[in-house]
Amino acid sequence: RFLDYLSDLCVSNHIAIPVTQELICKCVLDPQNSDILIKTEPVKEMSQSHEYLSIEYSEEEVWLTWTDKNNDHHEKSIRQLAQEARAGNAHDENVLSYYRYQLKLFARMCLDRQYLAIKEISQQLGVDLIFLCMADEMLPFDLRASFCHLMLHVHVDRDPQELVMPVKFARLWTEIPTAITIKDYDSNLNVSRDDKKNKFASTMEFVEDYLNNVVSEAVPFANEEKNKLTFEVVSLAHNLIYFGFYSFSELLRLTRTLLGIIDCVQNP
Repeated sequence: RFLDYLSDLCVSNHIAIPVTQELICKCVLDPQNSDILIKTEPVKEMSQSHEYLSIEYSEEEVWLTWTDKNNDHHEKSIRQLAQEARAGNAHDENVLSYYRYQLKLFARMCLDRQYLAIKEISQQLGVDLIFLCMADEMLPFDLRASFCHLMLHVHVDRDPQELVMPVKFARLWTEIPTAITIKDYDSNLNVSRDDKKNKFASTMEFVEDYLNNVVSEAVPFANEEKNKLTFEVVSLAHNLIYFGFYSFSELLRLTRTLLGIIDCVQNP
């Protein structure tokens, strides 16, 4: 409730309140208060196999570390926490729930490009680490949705990304070529966009693969928990489009997928 309360104080009507954000950032991210947070450790290589590890990510694990009220140090992989929470372990379920609300607070602290929080949190939670968690099918949907939301506000919606017009509806007559193809359409294709795309290549691939899987399902929106992740993935795709990550041909392909999701007919 405490973390959720702080999250609510950061925004008003989905718009960030910079002054409050700054106060909360300075308090929550102060090293003296680090014991209230669960730390996310970089990916560790596992020396032995565990039954909860999938084959795809068998050598990559994200670990969480925290200190309890008795000042005892604990650490556990995020997958093991998720597995034991599903099995009914109340303690691990509480730890995972607390961590999810912490991710929500971090995203709210960074909302609308609050760089005081972005600078600190992006060092702790890099693009590759967040991607690994949001794409991990071993984790619950609501936790993956939180990571997806965090990716948007910590790494995507920040400098040097700027809004671009994917399709130009008005141009000077002298700018219109005598012949053009879809691949030649892009007028904003430049080296800086290629650099951005390289950094988020895995994220963009995940977004497209996930949405393709949604549109191919017989009943795409039957699982309410999965709908939380679907909402965040669509929101992430929306921002990647408006920040100019996609070429025109890629945009057409993604648009077809999104229209396919809209057109899905639910069975009674």
